[in-house]
Amino acid sequence: MATVDRRSVLQKLEGKECPWTEDCTGTLERGRYKGDEALVCPDCDTPIVRIW
Repeated sequence: MATVDRRSVLQKLEGKECPWTEDCTGTLERGRYKGDEALVCPDCDTPIVRIW
Protein backbone atom coordinates (compact mmCIF):
# COMPACT_ATOMS: atom_id res chain seq x y z
CA MET A 1 0.00 0.00 0.00
CA ALA A 2 1.36 3.45 -0.93
CA THR A 3 1.68 6.20 1.63
CA VAL A 4 0.29 9.60 0.65
CA ASP A 5 0.90 12.89 2.40
CA ARG A 6 -2.56 14.20 3.20
CA ARG A 7 -1.57 17.85 2.77
CA SER A 8 -0.29 17.22 -0.75
CA VAL A 9 -3.62 15.61 -1.71
CA LEU A 10 -5.53 18.64 -0.46
CA GLN A 11 -3.13 21.04 -2.20
CA LYS A 12 -3.36 19.24 -5.54
CA LEU A 13 -7.15 19.18 -5.57
CA GLU A 14 -7.96 22.53 -3.94
CA GLY A 15 -9.40 24.96 -6.50
CA LYS A 16 -10.33 22.23 -9.00
CA GLU A 17 -13.84 22.01 -10.42
CA CYS A 18 -16.28 19.85 -8.50
CA PRO A 19 -16.60 16.44 -10.19
CA TRP A 20 -19.81 15.43 -8.39
CA THR A 21 -22.44 16.44 -10.97
CA GLU A 22 -22.49 18.13 -14.36
CA ASP A 23 -24.82 20.81 -12.97
CA CYS A 24 -22.39 21.86 -10.25
CA THR A 25 -20.20 24.88 -11.03
CA GLY A 26 -18.32 25.06 -7.71
CA THR A 27 -14.63 24.72 -7.03
CA LEU A 28 -13.21 22.65 -4.20
CA GLU A 29 -12.32 24.49 -1.00
CA ARG A 30 -10.68 23.36 2.21
CA GLY A 31 -13.09 22.96 5.04
CA ARG A 32 -14.33 20.50 7.62
CA TYR A 33 -16.69 17.57 7.27
CA LYS A 34 -17.90 15.85 10.42
CA GLY A 35 -14.91 17.33 12.27
CA ASP A 36 -12.28 16.11 9.80
CA GLU A 37 -10.18 18.02 7.26
CA ALA A 38 -11.86 17.92 3.88
CA LEU A 39 -12.26 19.43 0.45
CA VAL A 40 -15.85 20.51 0.07
CA CYS A 41 -17.72 22.02 -2.84
CA PRO A 42 -19.55 25.14 -1.61
CA ASP A 43 -21.98 24.98 -4.56
CA CYS A 44 -23.40 21.50 -3.89
CA ASP A 45 -22.13 21.03 -0.27
CA THR A 46 -20.51 17.73 -1.19
CA PRO A 47 -17.32 16.58 0.56
CA ILE A 48 -15.06 15.28 -2.21
CA VAL A 49 -12.05 14.36 -0.06
CA ARG A 50 -12.17 13.63 3.67
CA ILE A 51 -9.06 12.97 5.72
CA TRP A 52 -9.34 11.27 9.09
